[in-house]
Amino acid sequence: MDILKKTILFSIPWMLTGCYEDFEPHIDTTPVLCLNSLITPGSPIEVQITRTWVFTDEEGEKNHSVDDAALSIYANGELVDSDYIPAEGDHIRLVATSLKYGKAEAEVTVPVSTQIYIAKTTPKIESGSVYNNPGRGISAITTFDMLISLGMEDSDSDSNFYLLNFESFLNEDNGLWAEGSDFYYDPTYTYFYGGEFEPLDAVFYEQSNAFDEVLNYGYHNLFFSDRLLNKERKALDFEFINCNFQLSNWNGDKTKLECGWELTLYSISESYYKWLTYCWQSDSVVLGDIANVGLADPAWGYSNVSTGAGLVAAQSSTTVTLNLQDFLYDYISKECK
Repeated sequence: MDILKKTILFSIPWMLTGCYEDFEPHIDTTPVLCLNSLITPGSPIEVQITRTWVFTDEEGEKNHSVDDAALSIYANGELVDSDYIPAEGDHIRLVATSLKYGKAEAEVTVPVSTQIYIAKTTPKIESGSVYNNPGRGISAITTFDMLISLGMEDSDSDSNFYLLNFESFLNEDNGLWAEGSDFYYDPTYTYFYGGEFEPLDAVFYEQSNAFDEVLNYGYHNLFFSDRLLNKERKALDFEFINCNFQLSNWNGDKTKLECGWELTLYSISESYYKWLTYCWQSDSVVLGDIANVGLADPAWGYSNVSTGAGLVAAQSSTTVTLNLQDFLYDYISKECK
């Protein structure tokens, strides 16, 4: 009976959150300038200048441009031309003015890119078969996992923020069911599926919380800070699982086996990191849902613009390619013996 009482008491707060009433909060809805910009070294600075509007303002939603906006760009404290090309380490300040909507400004430092390299790869064949068709060449199919340790060089900055991106690729000369191709008669057919990303390093779970652990949601992100990075080893561990490679009519040309992943590590500004964190919190099943019913603090929108509207961020990047050509060649050659 005692257990039943506790259960009933625990359920009451959830029931109460279903009660609500309409109210009109006294919030200033006067339109202000909004700045949005993602600054990348080596490219001109592009800034979107708009104004804010409330969701009931249908006309404002259709047209929220600012015709009289003027923009000034400062690089390392100096006023520069609009065609200025930023470099890594530059401190950029944007100042926009409008006679109608006032002034808005924001500043950001362009991060210095972090060099990365493939420290170690560990393939694991799950299944596969290789056979030789007389007069047609070799055919093969294999499913495998690929564990990757991505090394990172040290950064001089005390606090660093990152975003990992990856894309699979396949030798463009082969293609997959290219227009006009015929599986049975084309010289070579290849197919590559890059698998599913599986995080192994603690940094990918930096945003996880106690609720995630209790409910076993296991959420992970591809953006993170260096707070949980292994300072001694400085590497990211992850794997691609259930990868699949298929080959037919192969004559032994090693270049036909080119496939793999392009791995890009973005060094991002703190403002970019905080905005990604906000987006994740607002979309999180746990944090988002319990905030919606009043049992957690709401996830307020993030902005580093003086008016509280918009985001000015910066990023730099380094890309490495992991080509599976040698791994596949060795596997096929071994199985053909």
